Amino acid sequence: MKDFRPNIILEKLRKGDNSPIYELYKLYRDEFIAWSRSQFKTSEEQAKDAFQDAMLDFHQNVIHGRLTELSSSLKTYLFQIGKHKVLNIQKKDRRMTYHDALHLITHGEVDKFMEEENKAYTQEEISKAIEQLPEDCQKILNLFYFKEYDMDSIAREMNYKNSNTAKSKKSVCMKNLLVELKKLSMLLTL
Repeated sequence: MKDFRPNIILEKLRKGDNSPIYELYKLYRDEFIAWSRSQFKTSEEQAKDAFQDAMLDFHQNVIHGRLTELSSSLKTYLFQIGKHKVLNIQKKDRRMTYHDALHLITHGEVDKFMEEENKAYTQEEISKAIEQLPEDCQKILNLFYFKEYDMDSIAREMNYKNSNTAKSKKSVCMKNLLVELKKLSMLLTL
């Protein structure tokens, strides 16, 4: 890379020159893989996936104006995103026992809500209820449960002020999902 200054790289990316992405990828990929395998005991495949996702997020953050300047080095920024990606991948691998994405939503937080209702819902019912939610709620639940985004990433993707706003919105969406499930349940018993 001829000019490695972050502000030059960000400017090139904003102008549509993607060459810095390829150069940064080649420069830091192997180091990130070694670091994440050492620090987080990831598999090589997990580390590769995490770094690729980190590079994609970096690129998206720049071209969508969410990243206009860096307060750290590019390497630190990329490794920090990669670290969160690794942790999300590991979290997903620990709890996922099958690949049908709709099944993911029955674990964790939804189960907690369901216990209060003492009601079990089928995958089809959950899917129909999600379709009844506003588009932003559908997107938030998809980002959190299916794409494994953390709250900071959801806040950036949805253009929310911060992760607390995203967390609050997700909670509202979960409550709306339960309302839709109750409605569906009532219709089925009539």
